[in-house]
Amino acid sequence: MTQQNQPLSALAALKAMAQKKPAPVGSPAASLVTESNDPAIAGAQRNKSTVTLGVDPSIENAARECAELKAALNLAEAQFKVRQAELREYGAEKRSKYNDTFKCNVTTVAVPFTVEVPSDAESATPGREKRVVQVICSNKYSVSADTVLGLEKDLGDFFPRLFRKEEKKLLKPNAEDLIRNLLMELGISGEELETSMDALFEIQTKVSTTEAYEQEVKAAPEDIQSVLAQAVKRAAPGLKFPFV
Repeated sequence: MTQQNQPLSALAALKAMAQKKPAPVGSPAASLVTESNDPAIAGAQRNKSTVTLGVDPSIENAARECAELKAALNLAEAQFKVRQAELREYGAEKRSKYNDTFKCNVTTVAVPFTVEVPSDAESATPGREKRVVQVICSNKYSVSADTVLGLEKDLGDFFPRLFRKEEKKLLKPNAEDLIRNLLMELGISGEELETSMDALFEIQTKVSTTEAYEQEVKAAPEDIQSVLAQAVKRAAPGLKFPFV
């Protein structure tokens, strides 16, 4: 048997099978691609479970603009967070200063700015218009209850002027088993009953600020004010924008 007529080894056969061969001209697969009038399908390239479509002029601009707009939105969102923080801080500061100066309690500060508009001869400022961003400071605070409750005795008469305290008795997680045992032991009474009831409940204390907190806290001793500044945080002001 000549060398040319010798059968392929198993390894050589596997290598031959593994080689990618182009679809023969006239095959169904080649025909589907070359005869397609859809550029997205004709130019498609697949990588496992993902297919990258061919460039389609009918959608290419929309895809480009969508990507550009998303990038612009991401940038605008980052810049907005910075400017929003500046406006909140500025508005809260000016509101507090205004209230102290005029002995009042306004909650909203309107920060003015000017924009260019179509010129109007009858306008006092032709080509320009004043608009405002409202900084809304609500009387809402987050309170560190443990810290504030620890100061209750130190605050004395100030405490009810600054805070409202609500206590609720809640069933503990093991209450069901305890109640079942109590029902089985109907003979419990007196001090033993009170002890059992204490085992059933836990007291939850909620502390919130009074409406007059902002004014009243200024009369508290400085050392108390310093502690409360850490334990009681005013909610961040909200912003309301005009249509520019």
